[in-house]
Amino acid sequence: MPTGDRGLSVSGLSARAGSFTLGPVSLDVPADRVLVVLGPSGAGKTMLLETIAGLRPQQAGQVSLAGTGITGLPPERRRIGLVFQDAALFPHLSVRDNVRFGPRARRAASPDGSGDLLHQLGIEHLADRSPRSLSGGERQRVALARALAIQPGLLLLDEPLSALDQPTREDMRALLQRLLAELEIPAVHVTHDRDEALSLGDDLAVIVGGQLRQTGPAATVAAEPADPDIARLLGWSELGHGTAGSGTARIGQLVLHNAADGLHGPVQAFYKPEDIELRPMTPDAPADGSLIAHVDRIAYTRPLARVTLSCDPPITALMLHRDVNRLQLTAGNPVQVNLPPDGLRIFQSHARA
Repeated sequence: MPTGDRGLSVSGLSARAGSFTLGPVSLDVPADRVLVVLGPSGAGKTMLLETIAGLRPQQAGQVSLAGTGITGLPPERRRIGLVFQDAALFPHLSVRDNVRFGPRARRAASPDGSGDLLHQLGIEHLADRSPRSLSGGERQRVALARALAIQPGLLLLDEPLSALDQPTREDMRALLQRLLAELEIPAVHVTHDRDEALSLGDDLAVIVGGQLRQTGPAATVAAEPADPDIARLLGWSELGHGTAGSGTARIGQLVLHNAADGLHGPVQAFYKPEDIELRPMTPDAPADGSLIAHVDRIAYTRPLARVTLSCDPPITALMLHRDVNRLQLTAGNPVQVNLPPDGLRIFQSHARA
C-alpha cells in the first residue's frame, strides 16, 4: 500500500540479537493509519520498533519517513515519539517537566504545548506531581504526552497497556483509539493481545519467530488467517486433524463438503467459538457442517458464556448469556451444533490424521 507523503516505509529490514534474527521485514504505514504488530512473546516485535527508532543497529534494509531516508540517522534526529511498556519517565522531573523534556532537549523554537497535551490527555491536575506518585495508567498518559510533545512524524508504542489492570487497560485503550484516530501521523503499536490489536489497528502485521507471516487490513487478517499460528493468535480454536480430498474434509464425525478445495491428505481445522450455533435437537439427521452433541459444562464468563460440548471433535461455543437461557441449556442437554463456513479455516497439515 502506498504511504503517501507523510507515511512510514520499511524495506527489507533485518536485525540480530545473539542467535535470534528478525526479518527481513517490509512494511508501509500511511499517515492516516495505525499498524498493530501482533505476535507472541519473543517474536521480535520490540526489536522491530527499536530498529525502526534507531535504538538497535540493523543488518540490512531501509527506513523512510515522510519520503526521507532515516536509516543512517541517530535516534534523536528521526522525529519518532516512543512510548514504552514501563513508561520510562524521568523520576527526578515533575510531570510537566517530563513532557517538556523532549522539546527542550531539541531546543525547539515552537511555543510550549505541554499544557495543551496534559489537558488533552486528562492529566493537567497532575502537572506538578512526581512520576513516583502516579498510578500505572497516569504514568502511561504522561509518557504519551511526552512522546507527542516533540511533534513526531511517527509514533511507536511498545505494549504500553500490558502492565495495567483490566479496568485501567480498557480506559487507556479507549483513549488510544480516540487519540490515534485524531493524529495525522503514522503509528505502530506492538502487542500480544488480540483484542487490543483488533480494537486499535487499521492494519495488522503478524510476526512469529522473527518472521513477518501476514499483513493486511485488520478485519481481513482476523477473518482469513494465513496459517495455524496466526489463527491461534487471533482467537481461533483448533477443531482437530483430519483428512481432505475432492473438496471434502473429515474431522472426527464432522463432514465438511466444499470446504477444502485444493487440499489433499492430512489437514488441520480451526473454528471461531463465537460463530458456533447451537439448536434444539430435531428428528432430522445433522446437515453438512453439523454435529449432534451433549452439553458438558457452562461457564458464565463475561461478556460471553463458554459452553463446552461433548462431541467428536470436541467443541467450545461462546454465546450470549441470554441465548444460553433462551435455549435452556444445562449440562447433559443434547443439542445440534452448526459450524458456519465463514467460521472455519482448514490448512494442509503434515500431522497424522
